[in-house]
Amino acid sequence: MPRALMRLVVDTSVLVGELLRFAGRTRLGDERLELFLPQQMWGATQVELPRRIIAFVRRRGLEPRLGDELAAACVAAVEANIVTLDKGVYAALEKEARERSLRDPRNWPVAASALALIAGIWTNDNDFLGTGVATWTTETLQCWLQLPPVRTPPLARSPW
Repeated sequence: MPRALMRLVVDTSVLVGELLRFAGRTRLGDERLELFLPQQMWGATQVELPRRIIAFVRRRGLEPRLGDELAAACVAAVEANIVTLDKGVYAALEKEARERSLRDPRNWPVAASALALIAGIWTNDNDFLGTGVATWTTETLQCWLQLPPVRTPPLARSPW
């Protein structure tokens, strides 16, 4: 019996980190996760990801074509596993999300999306603490994914 779905809005830094690792791209594809990314944060990801891939290729002395292959795998993982949210889905909650995002107001699209979708936030930093939205680190999320399926007893038949 599969575990229930977990609905999460992914923080940009988590997404970039997950995309750069095979295990991370695999985790993004876990069928128990329902993942979302605000359109604005996808734009930020598309800027940061190539920079990180170039640095990775240079640091390891790899051929540039391997960086191109990694970039293609990253984009494919996003397209297959993450719903990119149009700003219209979360824009109405901008003011509230900014007020809640005291640590880093630039993260308001993530907080607003979580509020709009009644979802948690997948993040590895403390920027979303105190926003009133549940946060999951990669470590805690992986622990949840490793739990055995919940077995519920069958419903008793009502004599009525």
